[in-house]
Amino acid sequence: MISPAKRVVLLLAVLPAIVLAWAEPVRGAGPGLLEGTKELLNNKETDEAAEWITEKTGNYLPLDLQFVDEAGAKIRLGDIIDRPTLFLPIYFYCPNICSKNLANLAVALSNLKAEPGLDYRVIALSFNESENYKNAADAKKNYLKILPEDFPASEWRFLTGDLGAIKAVTDALGFRFQKVDDETFIHPAALMAIAADGKIIRYVYGSFLAGDIDLAVASAASGTPAMSVRRLLAFCFNYDPHGKTSLFTTVKIVVLLVFGIAAIAFFLYFRRTSDKGAKAPLRQDTTTP
Repeated sequence: MISPAKRVVLLLAVLPAIVLAWAEPVRGAGPGLLEGTKELLNNKETDEAAEWITEKTGNYLPLDLQFVDEAGAKIRLGDIIDRPTLFLPIYFYCPNICSKNLANLAVALSNLKAEPGLDYRVIALSFNESENYKNAADAKKNYLKILPEDFPASEWRFLTGDLGAIKAVTDALGFRFQKVDDETFIHPAALMAIAADGKIIRYVYGSFLAGDIDLAVASAASGTPAMSVRRLLAFCFNYDPHGKTSLFTTVKIVVLLVFGIAAIAFFLYFRRTSDKGAKAPLRQDTTTP
């Protein structure tokens, strides 16, 4: 007969297996999510372009386009690209690598040899047309906290705009993004260095290291396009194209379910133990005086 204590121990011992058994079909370790996402990323039917980033160094951004900055003011793109500019296409409420990229960029900016305002400016453009200047303001407030106090806030602009203007810029950059069913986006992660005249100079991949960004700023200052060293191109997705379900939401439910089972097991065990203690007869003292 297995005691209640041993039952609890056994249950806890098999919890990792339960988690894996439930999570594996969701994660698709192998053919599941990874191959499904690869299929979606390489599906030429979604776009004629086979790649999600096509470097267009030497081409120009459309500087006459208007966007809205984090203060709610309409601004012409050419009015803020008047010096070497680091351009990051992201969206502010991204649940995946956008926040990591913004944080990595903030850390890198803190360690650049180049001086903000003097040598370069930074633009983060949301490609989610549903986001507005209030979202941009909240994001700017968060990431400025990572920077040194003397970093001029005016030199990192957070922009939003309508889909037409967004697409004109991202197409000029050769940057693709795709909205999926759970209202998130599949997109690559890349930073572009732009010259003062709007010429696309260099692409930066990876974790946005300070040394790489200094080189990109120097290239943009010279106005000479440079080929990028293409590291592992990271993608941002929160989607299982086969199961049509949000990966992170499902895993959270599984984890909550498993911990709920553990909590119930502990509760039943301790309740049974306390009941036995309450029902146990008092031991009579048989010693004689």
